[in-house]
Amino acid sequence: MGILNFLKNIFSGAGKTPAKKYKCPNCGADITLDMERCPKCGVRIKSMFRKKCPRCGTLNEIDAKKCIKCGYDFEAEALEMKKTYYVCPICGYKADYYMTECPSCGTKFV
Repeated sequence: MGILNFLKNIFSGAGKTPAKKYKCPNCGADITLDMERCPKCGVRIKSMFRKKCPRCGTLNEIDAKKCIKCGYDFEAEALEMKKTYYVCPICGYKADYYMTECPSCGTKFV
């Protein structure tokens, strides 16, 4: 692959990971969440797909960073899910990955 081909791929968008496809709830056409409207029926995508707040139950736009009602931080939730935890086999305490001993019951982690 030469430099010219490499530059063509960069500017043409080749090599990008394709966006996940969904079905429009209104007409069933293939859509992606980065589209503004459905190409077949014209319905607004953001109004059809909502994210429910786990704290208050309010429906938010799919790309919302925080809940519009209670301010719950969706990004912090995503970071929390990526963390590694160890669960103590004796008491069930959820310990951070760097702990060598359970702070609740004193069990040593190997």
